Amino acid sequence: MKLKNSYFYILIFALIPAVCFSQIAITNVAEISKIKQGTTFFAMKDPNSPKALAFVALIKKAWNFSKVDCIKYTDVEKNIAPNNSFVTVTANMMNSNSPTAPTETHIYWELWTTNDKFTYDPKKRKHFNQADKVSIATLELFPDFITQNNPSSLYKMDYDATGHLKNWGTGIVYNYVQELNRLLLKAEEQSFKTVIANKEELKKMSSQTLFVPDYVLVKYNKNNDDETNIQKEKELFDGIQFSYKVLPTAELNEKIVSAETPFYYLLLIKTTDDKLVTITNSQTGEIIYMAYNDIVSNLKAIDLKDIQKAITKK
Repeated sequence: MKLKNSYFYILIFALIPAVCFSQIAITNVAEISKIKQGTTFFAMKDPNSPKALAFVALIKKAWNFSKVDCIKYTDVEKNIAPNNSFVTVTANMMNSNSPTAPTETHIYWELWTTNDKFTYDPKKRKHFNQADKVSIATLELFPDFITQNNPSSLYKMDYDATGHLKNWGTGIVYNYVQELNRLLLKAEEQSFKTVIANKEELKKMSSQTLFVPDYVLVKYNKNNDDETNIQKEKELFDGIQFSYKVLPTAELNEKIVSAETPFYYLLLIKTTDDKLVTITNSQTGEIIYMAYNDIVSNLKAIDLKDIQKAITKK
């Protein structure tokens, strides 16, 4: 790999002990006031590529916590300065309990800053040390089999990830940026086991249609990339009393961006260690419901029944 790419290679791959995070975890509140004074850089392959332009526009629209800009991965190092922060797709290689695979990859969006020990100098060959990175927030991503087993491909992808990240797309990312922005303004720690059930919002959702991206119906196999085994929709949603509609993920993303009336949608996030089921308000980006399970599995009927219980619980 060429030297100009070495920084991102170090950043995206690190062999560390397994650490679990929630859908969005705020882990370092002490740094929040600091980065508010600087610029937050969202890093990607090329912010000027046609596939990235819509993401760039929506990120800048949603982010008001600090100054914001979108840059190339290769420009991260030169923008490291006091109070600046970065949002990158990060992949950590972790020890695995599986006898067939000694390591597994944990992929997530990460907001981070530095401990101010690094100063960029183009005349020197000194590069940023991973140990000087200070993580502030993480957001879990659901990669497909190919990306899970070849995470270096993330660096080569345009920001749309060409379908290799399940909980991704212009609308979903826009809502994630809104929610991260909102949580940073609250400046409160959020644990990986934080269960969310906003009663007022769930009540509103119960009288509307819950939109469900079709990828959640797939019976994913951790040992191969076969995504042709699909759960029967009627069986999965049998007994569910609230209205729902299954639609392609691309259509959901477009609906989030274009709809003037707020609606709610469900996402499934599977990581190497756990499973998350969330419901999001499309207008505000707020995650109004999140269920955590430390047993990795596909979407099940019980997950939907748990939503129904949350709606009716007094």
